[in-house]
Amino acid sequence: MKGILNKQSTRQLALLELLWENEWLTVSKIVQVIGGVEKTIRTDIKHLNEIIKPLKIETSFKHGVFLDKTLGVSKTHLYSLFLQNCIECQIIEEIFINPNLSKGELCDRLFISETQLNRLLTKLNSVLDKFSIRISHELTIEGSEINIRKLFASLMYEKYLSPETLLLKEEFELIDRLIQCFYEENVTIIEVNDQHHFLLNKIHLKVLAALYRCKQGVFIERKETVFNYKTILNDGELKRKCQECFEIELNEDILYNLFANYCEPFKVTSACQQLGIEQSSLHSKIERLIKDLSKRFNIECSYSDTLIEDILWSSFRITGPTFILNNVIEEFVLELMGENQAIMVELRECFAEIYEDLELKPFDIKNMVYQSIYSLVTQWSDFRIEMKKSHQIKAALILDVPIGHLRMLKEEIEMHFRSTYSVDILSPFDLFSQTKLEQYDCVLTDVFTIRGSIEQSRVIGIPHYFDNEFINKLHTFIINRKESIQLFRKELVM
Repeated sequence: MKGILNKQSTRQLALLELLWENEWLTVSKIVQVIGGVEKTIRTDIKHLNEIIKPLKIETSFKHGVFLDKTLGVSKTHLYSLFLQNCIECQIIEEIFINPNLSKGELCDRLFISETQLNRLLTKLNSVLDKFSIRISHELTIEGSEINIRKLFASLMYEKYLSPETLLLKEEFELIDRLIQCFYEENVTIIEVNDQHHFLLNKIHLKVLAALYRCKQGVFIERKETVFNYKTILNDGELKRKCQECFEIELNEDILYNLFANYCEPFKVTSACQQLGIEQSSLHSKIERLIKDLSKRFNIECSYSDTLIEDILWSSFRITGPTFILNNVIEEFVLELMGENQAIMVELRECFAEIYEDLELKPFDIKNMVYQSIYSLVTQWSDFRIEMKKSHQIKAALILDVPIGHLRMLKEEIEMHFRSTYSVDILSPFDLFSQTKLEQYDCVLTDVFTIRGSIEQSRVIGIPHYFDNEFINKLHTFIINRKESIQLFRKELVM
């Protein structure tokens, strides 16, 4: 949802993300990557340093620009600091919490003119429209109620990280008590059906979003539920405090709105039918993919049915506005590109083909693809291990020296680089075998050119002894390889 940001905020966020991923960068390099002019970038740095404390962007005439990350602040915290000063997010939050605000009152709170507000609302609506949400001229949030609640919970989670910083102490304690009572009474159902989504900070904010909407008289239609609310309904003191604090009377309709929409066992079958496809069709396609991976890597997946169900379950749940800036699932998958680019691209294409017939918008399909890969990799440990193995750089070692000398170099390379390099000793005659050499990521040799069409970028000229030159050249190859993967990753995201 980065599309909600104005031009300045978009550029400043791109600057932060670029500095987070790199060390020292010159201002000219930054301009080359994210656009703008050097004067604008320097102004952005000054502004960002005011909002990202305790982080700081260092500047040096000699070295350039550097984001000091030594304080151990996570990227999630970086996004939080940015969102706390994002005017577009302030607009959504103010309108959601205070539905009776006039435009004049909202402008006073944000210190902007009504012309600026109208321009911002037009930009916001152009993005929210794809989620079937819009902000009306009267400053009410209208559209898909489920997506409205997802939007607010996602925004508050990324902006505040913890509900304790958003709520008064009494409000937090009441919501916490409601969740504890609900969990204790329904623990078995929750652990079986919602083990991946019952995250404490998130569920606090989801309940808060539902409380606000119920207070405003907006409800999700109640359906049959598997949950029991007797503990809460029989607790007179809890009901009284909720009435005083949130101005709502706890009954089964309200409690359904607070919990069932988020925690009810998700029915993949009905979701598939609504989208014009049979669950069995998706199941069989994913099953074929798992069998193919099992055969290729010579591994078993004894719980494939459970894995497939979880892939489908979690992927359908990821649709809608489930993140604002910090798409951790996509980030996780793209980081795996550094381990095995070929497999990740293949999985991405396979899942995209599996979901292509679903009647969903492209961004939802994209998020489902990344969620499916995430579930597959994190829950199939044998496959994850095989991916780690294939992360090694396969190197061919060809030198005109005795075999004992070659074995010594092989051992020193693999020990120094902690098995990042897997070295095979080849005969000098293998220089003439292009088929054999193409099996390797690089060739370590003292021969300047190799016959055939092996790219010279894969040929590393080395001395006969394991010195600093030898080590530096192998380090450089690793760095160049990572940069090529990063370039590929950017192209993939675009």
